[in-house]
Amino acid sequence: MKKIVNFLWSIVFYHFSAVAQSDVNTLIKEQHNNDSTVRHENQVKKKDVYSTIESKKMGEIDFPDEKPCFRLDEISINNTPLEMSAATKIKEEAVGRCLGKQGISKLAQTLQDVFINAGYITTRIEIPPQDLSSAILRLNVIPGRIDDVILESDDVTKAILPFGKEDILNVRDIEQGLENLQRVPGVDVKINIEPGSRDSYSRIVIYTNRKTSWNMRASVNNWGDKSTGQYLASVSGYAYNLAHINDIFYLSGSQSISAGYSSISTYYSFPLGYWEYELFYSHSVSHQGINSDEQVLDYSGKNHYASIKTSRTLYRDRDKKVSAFIEALRRKSDYQLDEIKLALQKRDMSNIRLGINYKQNYAAAMLNGTLVYHRFTRLFGGQPSPDMVTGDVSSGSHLLSLDINYLKRLSYGSLQAYYDVNLGMQYAPETLVLQDQLALGSRWNVRGFENSAGLYGDKGFYLQNTVNIMTGLKGAEPYLGLDYGEVSMSHSSQQGDTKRLMGATIGLKGSVNSLRYNVSLSAPLAYPSELKTDRLTMNFNLTYQI
Repeated sequence: MKKIVNFLWSIVFYHFSAVAQSDVNTLIKEQHNNDSTVRHENQVKKKDVYSTIESKKMGEIDFPDEKPCFRLDEISINNTPLEMSAATKIKEEAVGRCLGKQGISKLAQTLQDVFINAGYITTRIEIPPQDLSSAILRLNVIPGRIDDVILESDDVTKAILPFGKEDILNVRDIEQGLENLQRVPGVDVKINIEPGSRDSYSRIVIYTNRKTSWNMRASVNNWGDKSTGQYLASVSGYAYNLAHINDIFYLSGSQSISAGYSSISTYYSFPLGYWEYELFYSHSVSHQGINSDEQVLDYSGKNHYASIKTSRTLYRDRDKKVSAFIEALRRKSDYQLDEIKLALQKRDMSNIRLGINYKQNYAAAMLNGTLVYHRFTRLFGGQPSPDMVTGDVSSGSHLLSLDINYLKRLSYGSLQAYYDVNLGMQYAPETLVLQDQLALGSRWNVRGFENSAGLYGDKGFYLQNTVNIMTGLKGAEPYLGLDYGEVSMSHSSQQGDTKRLMGATIGLKGSVNSLRYNVSLSAPLAYPSELKTDRLTMNFNLTYQI
C-alpha cells in the first residue's frame, strides 16, 4: 500500500515539477526577500566619528636667511613613537642647509605639526641644549601619555576602549573609543582631555550620559509579497549595555497579516578596542497555495540563518576609515509540497565572507564602500546542494560584490536637499545557487517592481538614485528616485541574455513624535515583456518606538 501511495505522489510531483517550478523558485525568492527586509529594518545604525581638529597644512618649509647659522648634515629625532614618511621628508628638506635660531625653531614646529596630524596632539618636540659645530641637530620627542582613564558614570568597562593608562595619547584612539561608547542609542557621550598629575601626562574623563538602556519598536508595512501576505507586522525589543560592554541585543518577531509568512530573529554584538563581534540568527516559515490543474497544493518552506562576524578597524585618520571583516554563515532550507519533503530543494550550506570597507567624510558629503568575497565551504557542517552535486551550479559558489553609498548635500539658493546614490555590483564566474544570485526589483535597489517576481542573475549591477528635499517643515521630507539595474547568467555570452529594469518613485518620509512614517508611489519604466508587474505600487511603513 505504501508503495502505491508513493507512486501516486511521484506522479503528482512530476506533474507539479513540470507546470509550477517557476512558482517554487518564486516562493524561495520571496521568502529570502522577506528575511532580508526584516533584518534590514531591525538594524541599529551606528554613528561614525571623525576628527574636528583641523589638519595642519604641510608644504615646503620657507626657512629664513639668518646670521649666524649652522650647517646641518644630519638631523636626529630621539624617542619618537613612530616612523613617518612626512617626518623623513621634512628632515631631508633641512639637511644641507645653514639654519639659525628661527630656522631651527621652524623645523621643530613643522615636525610638531606632523605629530599632530598623526593624532599625537599632546606629544611635543623639544630642542635640547647642544653643540651644533658637529653639524648634527638633535631633537627630542616628549610623548604625551595617559595618566588615567576616568569613567564618571561607571556604567561600562574600560576593556572596550582602545587606550589605557600609560599609553601614548592619540586622538585616533579617542575617536575609536567614542564610536564604541556611542554605538548604542540613548547616550550623549562627552570625552574631556584634562591635565594629568605628571608633566606630559593627561587624564581622559568620559561622561556617557546614558538616558535609556532599552527600546521597543512596533511596525506595520506592505513590504511583504502577495503570495505569502503583503502586510507585515513586526515587534522588536532592544536591550543595550547588558554586560557593561556597550553591547546590543535584540529579539524580533514578524508575521504577515494572512499568516503566510512569519519569522523570529535575534542579534548580539559588542566592541572591544578596534574590534567588533556580531552574532545573528533567524528562523522563518512561509507557505502558499500553488494551483495545479484543479488542485491547490500547499507549498511551504522553512529557513534557518546563522552568522558570526568579526571586524577590525585597520586604519583611520581625521576623515577616513578602513576596516576588514570575516564572516561565517550557515543557511538551512527545507521545502515541502503538502506532506512530501522536496529533497532537491533542500539546502544546508556554509559560507565564508571576507570583506574590506572604506569610509570617507567630506565637507558636505560621505562615501561608504564595501568589497566582499563570498564562497561555499564544508566547514561548520555545510553540505553541497543537489544542484552543486550534479554540476548544474558552481560547487564553490565564488562571487565578488561591491556596494558603494555616496551622500551629498545640495544647495540651490533657498532649496536644501541631499543626494543619496547606491551602487551595487556582483560578479560570479560560474552559475550560482538561487540564494546567492543578485536580486533586482526591491525597495533596496530598483524600485517600481515591489510586487513583481523581480529579476535574478549571477552577475549584474544596479544604481539607485534618490534626491531628498529638506522643506523646513518639521517631520516631513519628500523624495524622488530613479533606479536602473541589469542582471545576466554567468554561462550567458550573448548580449540579448542581459535583462534590465528601470523604475521611479516619489514619496514622503518623516516623523511625528515617536511615530516614523514612509509613504511612496513607485512605477516601472522599463522591464522584460515576460515580467508581470503592477503599473503603480503604493508602499507604506509605519514605525512606533518607545
